[in-house]
Amino acid sequence: MYPLQFVPIIKKMVWGSESWDISCRNAPGEMSIIANGELAGEPFDKVIAQNSVGWLGTKASEFYQKNGFPLLVKIIDAKDDLSIQVHPNDEYALANGFERGKSEMWYIMQAKSDQNLIIGLTDDATPQKLQNAPLDCLNRLPIKKGDMIDIPAGMVHAITSGVKLAEIQQNCDVTFRLYDYNRLGLDGLPRQLHIKDGIAVSDFANKFPKTAVKNGVVQNQYFSVVKREIKKGINSNITQKTNPKTFFILTCVEGSFTVLYENYSLELPCGRSVFIPPSCGSFAITGTGVFLESSVATG
Repeated sequence: MYPLQFVPIIKKMVWGSESWDISCRNAPGEMSIIANGELAGEPFDKVIAQNSVGWLGTKASEFYQKNGFPLLVKIIDAKDDLSIQVHPNDEYALANGFERGKSEMWYIMQAKSDQNLIIGLTDDATPQKLQNAPLDCLNRLPIKKGDMIDIPAGMVHAITSGVKLAEIQQNCDVTFRLYDYNRLGLDGLPRQLHIKDGIAVSDFANKFPKTAVKNGVVQNQYFSVVKREIKKGINSNITQKTNPKTFFILTCVEGSFTVLYENYSLELPCGRSVFIPPSCGSFAITGTGVFLESSVATG
């Protein structure tokens, strides 16, 4: 076993594009294919099936056997505003025929000087107002490059034009659109809205929780994401021990790195990720910039 990189899955969207950097989903065009080493060309799920504990760790393997791969890693490049949307939690999703809920986090890789995101609802937002005048219910959060934003299930949100970000999320593609600027999809047809479900799962009690994350950590019951930085001339590399309970995913969000493991040397440019199985024991990363270290919550 060794660190894996995958062929990016590029998805063209009406608002821009997204690259699914690590995905293990049994749907057309959504299964990552290994790009390096002796397993190059193999689907990710086929490799995991051969030894799920070795590739994923004891805790993550237990989750995998019941629910499938836990995380999905994307790079999103918004050339236009995304829809005003919200995701369900696990309880609502499973009770209504969806695969699971979706909590996520964002790391801002690129933003304009006066950029903001739509995060949460205004204090006077109500279900009726959100249905009839959704644009009057939206809270805007000023952002800058390097910000980390926690987006729990139930929080109304939208990425705005000009933002490029890394997204770490529960492995789920369920999105309820509340408003989409009356746009047509790439097929020329109106994009579907999900008003009933969207309002049902929107969090009106905690309209605007503290979402700008300090200390470079986002942690919830599903995953942990830690921001790590290597500065030129200060700390030339990081040596990291793996966790027998879970894998690591390293996503470069600024600069570039090289991942070193035994005889393997893997380049990690900005916007790409590498999967580190727990069986590696330890690995080193060298370079200059910022990367995210993601893992499954093991508490």
